[in-house]
Amino acid sequence: MKNNKIDISIIIINHNRDKYLERCLRSCIDQIVFNKKFEIIFIDDGSTDNSFKIVKKFKSNVNIFKLKKNKGISYASNYALSKSSGEYFIRVDSDDFINKHTINFFHEILINNKDLAFVYADHYKVDELGYKEKLIRLNNKNTLKNHGAGIMFNKKTFLRYGGYNNNLKEAEDYEIISKIIKREKIYYLPIPFYRYYLHKKNISKSGKRYSIIKKINKRLKNV
Repeated sequence: MKNNKIDISIIIINHNRDKYLERCLRSCIDQIVFNKKFEIIFIDDGSTDNSFKIVKKFKSNVNIFKLKKNKGISYASNYALSKSSGEYFIRVDSDDFINKHTINFFHEILINNKDLAFVYADHYKVDELGYKEKLIRLNNKNTLKNHGAGIMFNKKTFLRYGGYNNNLKEAEDYEIISKIIKREKIYYLPIPFYRYYLHKKNISKSGKRYSIIKKINKRLKNV
């Protein structure tokens, strides 16, 4: 009997990143897995560039959804989760990409350690062409909170903490990770699987993130 169960959902949220999108999609499609199935959920969050035209070239490998208006990363991520079937999920930003062994390694750790809420690894900061510039170690939990992408979550555990906060346009990753690590077991893998492209249009460069984080920390102290 054929097993159609989806083990892992890769979630890509995109807003006007057509320049880097194909690189991201190919890295997700080309994942090497053993005895498991994965899906790719792509949410176009109201893009006005050529993003949707690009992703349609990959429609045989990607589940594509388009939001008519830009709703923000939190809303789009929660929408993607509602469309996903995997027991575990990982978010990959549309201007970043991942090593071809990423989801297989992460999934093996999680299925053999059911008490873990999520697993994460180090990042490489890369330039526009994808060449490695700097190794980013995430062994410090405060550093981890600033990197919501590249983490594989147990979806059931994640949703128990309320999912992403739709009221936040930034630092939605910081908030949910802060909640989870206070009470759950997590696992750090010191291997740079994620490729992170830092540029002027990153949401985290808006200048608002750190003021939002201060408010989050203040609120969480009383929880």
